[in-house]
Amino acid sequence: MAASDFNQNSGISVLPTDHVTYFIVKCNTAEDLETCIKTNRWACRKRLQPPQPQDLLYEAHRKGKVILIFSITKNHGWHGYCISESSSSVFDKQKNNSEKQATCSVNNDAASAEWDYFPVHWCVHFQDISKQACLPSAETLDLELLDGSSVNRARNWQQISERAGEKLCKLMSNLKEKLIKHKDCLLKKEEERAEPLLFVAEGPGIEAAKVQGSSIFEGWDLIINKVEQEFGKIHLVCPFGSQRYNCSMPDSDSDIFIVYQAKTTRVLGLNPPKPTVKNSHKAQVDYTILELHRYCQLLVAGDPRTVETLFLKPDQGVVNASKEWMELIAHREGLLSQACLEKYLREAQGTTGLKQLHKLHTQAKCTEKMSAKMAKLGYIVLRLLQNARDMCVQQNLCVFRPCGSDYQRELIDTRHARTGYTPFMALCHRYLDEIQTGRGSLPEETASDARQAVESWLISCRLHDLHLA
Repeated sequence: MAASDFNQNSGISVLPTDHVTYFIVKCNTAEDLETCIKTNRWACRKRLQPPQPQDLLYEAHRKGKVILIFSITKNHGWHGYCISESSSSVFDKQKNNSEKQATCSVNNDAASAEWDYFPVHWCVHFQDISKQACLPSAETLDLELLDGSSVNRARNWQQISERAGEKLCKLMSNLKEKLIKHKDCLLKKEEERAEPLLFVAEGPGIEAAKVQGSSIFEGWDLIINKVEQEFGKIHLVCPFGSQRYNCSMPDSDSDIFIVYQAKTTRVLGLNPPKPTVKNSHKAQVDYTILELHRYCQLLVAGDPRTVETLFLKPDQGVVNASKEWMELIAHREGLLSQACLEKYLREAQGTTGLKQLHKLHTQAKCTEKMSAKMAKLGYIVLRLLQNARDMCVQQNLCVFRPCGSDYQRELIDTRHARTGYTPFMALCHRYLDEIQTGRGSLPEETASDARQAVESWLISCRLHDLHLA
């Protein structure tokens, strides 16, 4: 797929470009669909009368790729689509009745009926946002089946036209992107409403800390001490922004990121701590302070800038870390997922990324020299793509760019506008191609064992504090 095609899809989903056969699949309940999403496997009982689903899939796979479009019975909508895998084991038939409760049935045949299992790869579903979310059938009234009737009247395992299938998948992809943006917007508004950490004479206090502070990041000691004294135990202190990536300049902001643990008794009480605390607009040092629960939430949700913290080292970006936090690092690779990748890509390619850069380039009459504003934006975009590329190619993150490394050189050259627009875009497209090639190596969502490990770690921290109390 060309870089421009990948850019248009924003990493949300990639629709096949060769011949595609589309089937409608009906499931009885949302729980059936949820099981399929978790296991990447769909199951149905063998039909009493042909054609059997496995035969339909076999013939379709001989022609090209196969997309399964899911609808929950009586929910009047479309709940996602996935690619039917075409491996040799795709039509594996099993008769293990003990698995019936953990799989998805599609009819009410006798309990002894044979089950067929079909491995799938999910492209779009809405259950990670809301179990009730779906594309309403009212928005697909104009789409038709092969016989000319409405696609909304499709039966289980009925084939629909390629035009209708592609349109239906595109509508679901667009809705998913819209829902994600809405969810991110709500989270941002929630954090913006967070009460700032109030200092006595905030500005002068910061200036005094610059003189008296012992940390390598000037002006941080006052904030760190206040959080520790008034909020709770600190698990992590590290920089935000350019300092985190070892690409700061004399005029770069001094941003601090702190994770603390509130007392368990307060968490369980009537006045729980706020999940996020941010600086007021008057502060000279920007800070983001997360309570432990919020930090863990963002980790398992695949928030890139939170996941990044686990890939820093004590001598490369970490200012302060508890021994408990150091134990959490062991599970960091499991937090790398396509959900995390897509957040990098949306920011890098969207209206505040490459689209905006292209707009500025056009306004500048397509000159090769990038303005200061373009250079700063390009620096941010490139940093995001470097991280996304590391996730796909190396299943790792190199957050702190060592001095003299290729990554740091590319970023510094871009930031100082030493790179022209054309070579810069060529570099971005090279990274996008590598991302597209390697993205399949990442799981769709945070690995279940990593999610469980983070939750167990959080509970352990809470119980330990309760024991000390």
